[in-house]
Amino acid sequence: MTEAEIVSACLRGDSKYEWALYEKYAPRMYAVCLRYANRKEEAQDFLQEGFIKVFENLKSYRGDGSLEGWIRRIIVNVILKSFRKRLTKWKCAKLILSQLPRLLMP
Repeated sequence: MTEAEIVSACLRGDSKYEWALYEKYAPRMYAVCLRYANRKEEAQDFLQEGFIKVFENLKSYRGDGSLEGWIRRIIVNVILKSFRKRLTKWKCAKLILSQLPRLLMP
């Protein structure tokens, strides 16, 4: 089964082909997630979020490059978004902690 056949069937809502797409690419994408994650559970979360995005955006896949590369880009973007969110929370916490002595002074 070709990439084009898999994508076409997924777009028609054929769950058998959705599962086939996941099974074909999930192991390689999990390896990508593991490179960025601190724990296996975090890598699994990245993978799950990534494939949700893949299926939500499959209609925008144009077929110009490889499907695997397109999926990898989505997975990495999900991971980077998670990192940015974490960094923002960390910066906020750091700011609050830096202001704490001033706030506690009588």
